[in-house]
This record gives sequence, structure tokens and C-alpha cells, in this order.
Amino acid sequence: MPQHITYSKGIVYTPTMISAVTVSTTSAAQLVAGAKAVVLEFYSLAVGETQDRAGNLTVTVSTDGGTNFRAYSMLLSNATNTNTQTLTRVSSLALTAGTAQSGLVWMSPETLGGITHIKAVFTRTTEGTAGTFTVRASIAY
Repeated sequence: MPQHITYSKGIVYTPTMISAVTVSTTSAAQLVAGAKAVVLEFYSLAVGETQDRAGNLTVTVSTDGGTNFRAYSMLLSNATNTNTQTLTRVSSLALTAGTAQSGLVWMSPETLGGITHIKAVFTRTTEGTAGTFTVRASIAY
């Protein structure tokens, strides 16, 4: 009788790429060569105050060992779709002012084989006075 394996052992690395920033910031390069999956969590936080800053997350990628970086426009959105629709690809994820928020984007699995490094790029779009932004990656090998 064949054995069914329901879980494949692996390593998941969860670095914080950008931590609690209030201004536009680009993270250090993060090694992702050989990764099977990459998801980025982008969230805002305001403790005891109203979140009134807004910003966008974009990603740049390198295919040459981290020397040159280019914009990546194949992020998979966590948008709600019907079963007949295809995945929604986006170039950025926006968080608006008003309340603390979070969002997820995945890197398109078809492209991971050639990517060696990524950088998270946060661009503040509304200055405001309260709220911070963090980007955390989950990289599965």
C-alpha cells in the first residue's frame, strides 16, 4: 500500500524587511534564491492615535546575485475572486489612512526560479502625524 505524505518538511524564514517606519524606505536586499514561495505582509499600526498616514508597498528584484534591481509587477493580490476568474496580479499594495490595516501579496511562483534577491520599497503617500508601516516576509524553502 502506498504511503501518503501530507506534509513536506522545509524551512520557513520570516524576516522583517521594514520595521515601523514613518517615511519612505527601501529595505536591505533579502536572499530568496531557491525559495519555493514568498509572501509579503504589509501592515500599519497606530497605538493610541488615529492612523492618518498612507503608503504603498512595491518590490524590486535582482536576478544577478543582488547587484542590479528592477521593479517587479507580478505580485499576486489577496483580492476576492470567483472560481472562474484568474489570479489578480498587481505591482503594488496600498494601505490608506484612517485605521490600522494589513495586506498580503505573494510573488508569482513562475518567476521565483530566476530571482536571487528582493527589496521591499515603502513609499509614503500621505504625510500625516500618526502610524507606522512594517513589511514582513515569509520565505519557504
